[in-house]
Amino acid sequence: MTAFTNSFRTGDGVKLAYDDEGSGPAVLLIHGFSCKAAHWAFQREVLLEAGYRVIGIDLRLHGRSEAPTQGQRISRLGKDMRELIEHLNLASVALVGHSMGVSVSLAYFSLYGMDRVSAFVSVDQSPKILNDETWSWGLRSVEWSNLWDAVNHRVQWGDPAREPPMPPHVQQLLADAGALTEYPVGSVRPLMLDHFSADWRDVIPAIDVPSWVVTGRHSPGFPLEGMQWFADTLPNATLTVFEKSGHCPHWNEPEDFNRELLVFLEKVGAS
Repeated sequence: MTAFTNSFRTGDGVKLAYDDEGSGPAVLLIHGFSCKAAHWAFQREVLLEAGYRVIGIDLRLHGRSEAPTQGQRISRLGKDMRELIEHLNLASVALVGHSMGVSVSLAYFSLYGMDRVSAFVSVDQSPKILNDETWSWGLRSVEWSNLWDAVNHRVQWGDPAREPPMPPHVQQLLADAGALTEYPVGSVRPLMLDHFSADWRDVIPAIDVPSWVVTGRHSPGFPLEGMQWFADTLPNATLTVFEKSGHCPHWNEPEDFNRELLVFLEKVGAS
């Protein structure tokens, strides 16, 4: 999406880059940690061809956007989404989040309810990352006792052995769009601490827009039971498990993912 860059400044003065293409019902693509808007390349063309307005943002600290020390919390990123929606004067938009982008969407819902949102897609993210006596479907291997080590990358997140080998088309995507961002040690620790310790479970029952929960059969991070809980707890949701995918079904099985995404958006009349 690099050729279509726009930008705006948030209320706290941070310049954020975004891409805005096409016309029709608006779809806002929200990437995960260390990713960027360009990593939605497999979805961008399909959505444009289907007649959607496709908006992709580089979250603060990511991609082409500025990387300030302030605002390293998921709630601030949720407010950034609100300010982008207001900047573009969108009356209604479908939110499609992957990984941390799901948590950013949940922060938006916590702050603003369903205002201006027509539909919600959640791709492989638990509403609570830490495992404890109240929740065993968070990020594999991460709990309160090793939180500090996890956010400092001294504890492996999840079970990487579960992730299927990277297909050639994904390798090409990362070559064309740019690889995942590698941050200097400690530079995004506040964001990771906030992200890992958050609990969005109380927000889920209030999300009454049509929703689609997506995961991969081989997700290295999150157990399938948690994804099923997510879908069951949302008032109006379905769950799809992509059998050949891990954390990124929209990468590993883009044709199948895109087909199901278009069916969902058309069915719910996202506009």
